[in-house]
Amino acid sequence: MTNYPVVRHLFPSAPDDKRLDNSSSFYSLQIVASFVLDSTKEGKEQKRKKVARLKGDAMKGSDFTILETGKMDIPRFDLTDKVAIITGVASDIGIGRGIARTYAAYGAKLVIADMDAEGIESRAREIAAEFDAEVIPVRCDIRSEGDRKTLVDTCMEAFGRIDILVNNAGVVLSNDQLAQDVTEEEWDRVVDTDYKAVFFLTQRVAEIMIKQEHGNIINIASVVARVASTRMLPYASAKAAIVQMTRCMAFEWARFNIRANCICPGYIETNMTQTTLNKPAAYEAITRPIPHNRKVGDPLDIAAAALFLGCDCSDMVNGTPLYVDGARSIW
Repeated sequence: MTNYPVVRHLFPSAPDDKRLDNSSSFYSLQIVASFVLDSTKEGKEQKRKKVARLKGDAMKGSDFTILETGKMDIPRFDLTDKVAIITGVASDIGIGRGIARTYAAYGAKLVIADMDAEGIESRAREIAAEFDAEVIPVRCDIRSEGDRKTLVDTCMEAFGRIDILVNNAGVVLSNDQLAQDVTEEEWDRVVDTDYKAVFFLTQRVAEIMIKQEHGNIINIASVVARVASTRMLPYASAKAAIVQMTRCMAFEWARFNIRANCICPGYIETNMTQTTLNKPAAYEAITRPIPHNRKVGDPLDIAAAALFLGCDCSDMVNGTPLYVDGARSIW
């Protein structure tokens, strides 16, 4: 038998024949769960594993919380004391607000950012009061190097680390132009916000995550990164670039125990999409190709995906675009 390392540091009660091949991709959380189940036989105090750390080459720094159930132990969604920066949170009907509320509900400490100074202050008060959470608002135009520095510095001064970065801030074409009508100014506004600024904010945060030797980056892309759509050329191009940028970040920074994934929402009811979705002809054109019964999603659909990616139980998910689009992207 190949001399695989025994996972003694994780489950001291595991027998010698339970071995883990760190080079094999088919070992997943089911294997880990079976080890946890074995370890519970030592007594009640062993049944709840607060943190399991795998130190193999393939799973270095893999932390996740185990929830005791009647028959077996399973990973639990938990963000207790995680520090998260989330951009684009001021909108009252938006993905950023949905993610921020969900993260606060699951115990995270938040630094939330938006260009709308009054809106982000109001959002911070709302979320802090609703969930008794620590929430710090920062007025930030992510295109500005100075604002990006202020955002990161504020988080570090308040909490001393950054566990999660959610790049949600973004814009679309202001006048719904066809490709031949897009001006250079409008192109730059969309691409600089939705792609360039995302990279440079992430780069600044990654410097800290590399020193910490852990971190979690979640980029919000779009279904139009994969599915062609009219009147969205700069936006779709930027979001397609985000998907590939995410893969490259995951590949390059995995050795520092940093994960990078992206969420590709379909059509979600937000302030940004309301005008289009309220036009019957546009709604029909948008939703006709969607096979799912629900044609338009809710910000909390994206928040649920961000919760999964933000928790340690998704530790083996890295470099992945997660489509939340009612199967629109399979066409």
